[in-house]
Amino acid sequence: MKKNKRGKFVVLEGGEGSGKSTQLALLQKIYGGSACFTREPGGTPIAEKIRDLILSPDLKDANGYTQFGLFWAARADHMEKLVIPALESGKHVITDRFDSSSYAYQIYGQKAHYLKDLFFKMREVYLGKIVPDLYIFLKVSPRVGLARVAARVGAKGDSNHFDERKADFHKRLTKGYIEFISQFPHIVIDADRSVDEVTEDLKNILAALL
Repeated sequence: MKKNKRGKFVVLEGGEGSGKSTQLALLQKIYGGSACFTREPGGTPIAEKIRDLILSPDLKDANGYTQFGLFWAARADHMEKLVIPALESGKHVITDRFDSSSYAYQIYGQKAHYLKDLFFKMREVYLGKIVPDLYIFLKVSPRVGLARVAARVGAKGDSNHFDERKADFHKRLTKGYIEFISQFPHIVIDADRSVDEVTEDLKNILAALL
């Protein structure tokens, strides 16, 4: 029996206000059932429950270790029950955030640099050889990103404690993202531009990869 060719694993990343969720929704319309669209934290019932905890006000003041552990717990379930089965069935997986977010948010955003070594050990144990084929980083300036967050919150009242962080936090996120993805296959997109311009870039990138 012929074994399915493994699907491609793509991560879409970006800080608050980068437009990730908007772009994922647009891409889902384009690729439909040919790709599995998911998110982190989340993607499975257990991981979604952990997501609710991570984004709750109770976790606002949790230290780097606490949030780091929760993210990896959610990721373990996500990988086992959704990502790996989808890839092995031949489906492409496109996820809104992945391990790059843990690196940026906990190690840089929360200044938990002492977690770097542990991060890469966890990555080796939890991911093994099933690692992303490409990281796409939507790079947004803190000024533009925070303005978009404020507009979204004003329109929908939809916010979490990460949205409330100051500009310095978001600058650290960008630094963390760039440091992490520079070690792996990646593409950086200027997300200060319009939705249509970013979408066009993403379509071209994915058409060449998938």
